[in-house]
Amino acid sequence: MGQLRTRKRGSTWEWSFEGAKINGKRNPISQGGYRTKAEAITAGTQAKAEYDSAGRRFTPSDISVSDYLDYWYNNYVKANLSYNTQMDYEKKIRIHLKPAFGKYRLASLETDVIQKWIDGMKRQGYSRSMVKNTLSCLSGAMGYAVYPCRYIKYNPCDYARVPKIAASEGAKAHTEYICVKEDFAAIIERFGPDSNFYMPLMTGYHCGTRLGETYGIDLLHDVDFEHHTITVRHQLANEGGKWYYRPPKYDSVRTIKILPEYEKILKAEIHNRKKNMLRYGQYFTKTYQMDDGLIFQAPANVKIVGKEIMPISTKENGELLTPYSFKYCAKVIHEELGNPLFHSHCLRHTHGTLLAENGAQPKTVMERLGHKDIKTTMDRYVFNTEKMQNDAIVILADAIS
Repeated sequence: MGQLRTRKRGSTWEWSFEGAKINGKRNPISQGGYRTKAEAITAGTQAKAEYDSAGRRFTPSDISVSDYLDYWYNNYVKANLSYNTQMDYEKKIRIHLKPAFGKYRLASLETDVIQKWIDGMKRQGYSRSMVKNTLSCLSGAMGYAVYPCRYIKYNPCDYARVPKIAASEGAKAHTEYICVKEDFAAIIERFGPDSNFYMPLMTGYHCGTRLGETYGIDLLHDVDFEHHTITVRHQLANEGGKWYYRPPKYDSVRTIKILPEYEKILKAEIHNRKKNMLRYGQYFTKTYQMDDGLIFQAPANVKIVGKEIMPISTKENGELLTPYSFKYCAKVIHEELGNPLFHSHCLRHTHGTLLAENGAQPKTVMERLGHKDIKTTMDRYVFNTEKMQNDAIVILADAIS
């Protein structure tokens, strides 16, 4: 490539250099408008370096882990991952990864350094899931550096191992809590059909949906009473203070069968919603899904260009309720009902475990819950209950006899 040249044109300076020929013809690259020759040289040097590196603003062999993590986040994470995952990774990069590895060159980062950091996180008292998830973030970044970028030859995270970290009894009990019939009956007695939390509770219990998926159900378009199904198409996600319909986790769109009991609940909710529309008239708040997934609300007498939807959970006047609203429900269950182990995800655990202990095939449970693999279903969502253990003994006795 040609050398960088500068020249004065009128009262300003210009830099230029020869680019690669195109169709055998010269390809001069230049830019002017600089006040001084020094400014033109500085800008031209940077521009030529970028050109010689096919547009990159860094040399792969010299880039720091800190700068590379920024590059990966801006070019891969923002373009391919959900908003919530972006926020999670940004926090992990800022709080954990940059302080630990940011000062090193990307090319010099090796497994032993990563393993030492993992062991240090264990000593600091982080949970195993926290360590695994942070390592997963780093591994994703390093994997991208291997392919497609080819900045490094192998992923130094591949051979790092997260040691076993014993969970406290309280944390284990909280994670594995199953909402038995008596507990759920007490919850529904407190949050009955007239409560804002009745529909989310019944949906989580009957469908095993994630909380965001529960609030993402549209009663107008996702429920099929003829075929007795409900389709999980969206999760309701907060992005920068606004609510959007986004694809469910792992793009796990699925259609599941529902019980007549739950159908009856859905029909009653739709009937009540229509009654409230008539009752409030122009003061009823309607909900719309815009082309970009934004959830927009407006008074009934205002015409909106968007797809009208009927969110599964709203106030009486149609005002949208969100997963954030559910925090109050959990607080009441903890303090007023004396059940500190309850959490929104326990309804999902309960759903999966009830299916498994009553004979549902693991693959059926996996698909109903929208998991990406059977291991997640069996390890995290199907717990070995006393009924399962008793059933195993009966099966063993029958087999032996």
